[in-house]
Amino acid sequence: MTAVIPVRSLDDLAPGMEFDLGRFTLPREEVLDFARKFDPQPFHLDDEAAKGSIFGRLVASGVHTFSATLGHLLRSGLLAEVNLGASGVEVAWPAPLDPDEPVTLRLVVEEVRPSRSKPEMGIAKLRYLVARERDGTVVLSALATHFLKR
Repeated sequence: MTAVIPVRSLDDLAPGMEFDLGRFTLPREEVLDFARKFDPQPFHLDDEAAKGSIFGRLVASGVHTFSATLGHLLRSGLLAEVNLGASGVEVAWPAPLDPDEPVTLRLVVEEVRPSRSKPEMGIAKLRYLVARERDGTVVLSALATHFLKR
């Protein structure tokens, strides 16, 4: 994972800022295990069944991709000193992700504003962009609303 300097305050962020948070993969066995537990659709579970799907092959669950992205963001340490939680997310999966496919995570600050009722905190809208390392194709785009310390 790329070493990052932790954000110390919401006030350190501004719209347009970007953070490269390195790469990760979803290993095939994790893809299958997640699908068995949480998203048991044929195109996440079985190579033969997946051939008849809209993907034509076994692909990772979008929910798994999002979950792994959030975990990667938190483990990066970028928001470790300021993150208070989140209140919602809009997520899209514009392309499928194959098991064992290396992806990169870029975080883009879209909005920053202080809280009107709690001056010790504020709100940041952060865009998570996960792209295939080999060709840059975005496989996940999520806009999350984070509560951050000031």
